[in-house]
Amino acid sequence: MDGQSKGRPNDILNGITEAPVAPEKKHTLYNIADQKGREAKGSDLPSDDQLTNPGSATSAATETDGNFIPSALVERLPPMYHADRDRHLVFRNKEFNDIAQATFPEFRSQERREQRNPLAPFELREIFDRLNAGEEVVKLRQTAEINGATRHFRSTHFRIEEGGELIGFGGIYTDVTLEAEAVMQSAKSEARFQDVIRSASDWVWETDHNLNLTYVSNRIAEALETPPAELAGRHLFTIGEFEESPENGSARPDLAVALMPFRGRIFLMPDKRRQGRRISMTGVPVFDEHSGSFTGYRGTGTNVTRQHEIELRARKTQEVLESSLKELRERNMELDRALQEARSAARAKTDFLGKMSHELRTPLNAIIGFSEMSIQQAFGSLNARYLSYFRDIHGAAYHLLNIINDILDAVNIDSSKISVAPRAICLADVVSQAKSIVAVRAEQSEIDLSAVEVSREWAVIADPDRTRQILVNLLNNAIKFTNSGGSVGIDVKATNRDTVAFTVWDTGIGIPDDQHHQIFESFHQVDSNLLSTPTEGTVLGLTISRQLAQLMGGEISVDSTPNRGARFTVSLPKANSRDVAEQDLDSYS
Repeated sequence: MDGQSKGRPNDILNGITEAPVAPEKKHTLYNIADQKGREAKGSDLPSDDQLTNPGSATSAATETDGNFIPSALVERLPPMYHADRDRHLVFRNKEFNDIAQATFPEFRSQERREQRNPLAPFELREIFDRLNAGEEVVKLRQTAEINGATRHFRSTHFRIEEGGELIGFGGIYTDVTLEAEAVMQSAKSEARFQDVIRSASDWVWETDHNLNLTYVSNRIAEALETPPAELAGRHLFTIGEFEESPENGSARPDLAVALMPFRGRIFLMPDKRRQGRRISMTGVPVFDEHSGSFTGYRGTGTNVTRQHEIELRARKTQEVLESSLKELRERNMELDRALQEARSAARAKTDFLGKMSHELRTPLNAIIGFSEMSIQQAFGSLNARYLSYFRDIHGAAYHLLNIINDILDAVNIDSSKISVAPRAICLADVVSQAKSIVAVRAEQSEIDLSAVEVSREWAVIADPDRTRQILVNLLNNAIKFTNSGGSVGIDVKATNRDTVAFTVWDTGIGIPDDQHHQIFESFHQVDSNLLSTPTEGTVLGLTISRQLAQLMGGEISVDSTPNRGARFTVSLPKANSRDVAEQDLDSYS
């Protein structure tokens, strides 16, 4: 063959052995000239079985230029093929058939694989087009599933020429499975390493022995807003310095002399906007494994700027809270002192009012008793003028006694000395008793009490004496603020299965909306006060009534409009009328 020929058939073997073939022994797969001669003579080329199954009896060796390639060598050849210029596969070994079956859809058919000199698959024909278009060599990477295992190949495809004339195409597949798996494993290890670095720190850095940065990871751009490439070659202390502290030392220690590792040192780095960044730096010195000489530092950095800002805010907040807590404690101490003084004053007031009430009631009882005896003329007859005087004295003394009793009740309620004994009672009995108490006053004021009636079906759980006191207070209040010719009455209803509400209503002057809550305060009267009241009384009746109702588990509310009367509703726990009957029977027995 011409020594200047390009891409001859023996190039396939040369691509494997990478060794020159001696001119006198050209071990090509087969001789193309012989092939043409055989085709002209009608003789057959070696069959596929002879070429692709070198272990068979008919293919103990493959003939090339009168010589043969031993079958043991054919068995060890890498996957390869040879196609003629008409793109038919004239040679392919078994290893190539395995790849073709796995990667070329056309060769998945056994019938196609067993054809003699079949047309090359579409994928190879595209490669041949690229070679004819001017590419000298086409190199590809391919992955195939062969016998249940994943294998990776690097293929090289080229033109075969003889005397400058194209006579075919060749291809050799190199198994690079181990190399590919090593690369993939390395990539996984690198990814795992990067994940660990990202989870443990923000960026990685490395310097040479002069502390010039030789490597910084991409994450540093987030902290400094500077591309890592701009930092390469710069001295470590040109991008920042350590925070000085008595424990760690100066801001720019001579690390190249100290050769000591450090951990968690705060490195202060300004970004492009000159805003400071706090980086928690960790570094270790690196030494050459052969000479032992110092080669630089390597370490990591974590941006703790935000954490530091949060800590500062938390510290300031803590200082404010501590200051507020101190002030609050001082005020609480002042309040405690004031409370103690108020309690002492309240006890003194309670004791004083209690003693005064008892001291006043004794002579008042005597005045009431003697005036009653005089009115009854127990010691002899009196003229009309004296009887009138004694009646005035009796009325004034009785009124004063009621005032003292109200004050004493208010004092006892404030000091929690008053007690109640709730039980099932008939509301009609208590209403009847209260009506009889205020009847004389209503008659004198020409107030109609005919509507003050309650059915005996209504029963409540309450203290009978305190309930009667509430009713007397509400009825007296209604009579007091109702003009002559007016009316006072009582309505009863069940607000729910557990509560009974009775309402004392009148046709009096009414109460403005803005005073509905104030009327329950001590010494408050509608449109007046204690010093200028146009009606008699301490104005404690509503205050005492509400407190008594609350002690019995109830409440008092008001609904009123000026000049349209008022409605005071008392809510108390509901009782069963059967319980009232049983109590009456027990009392009788």
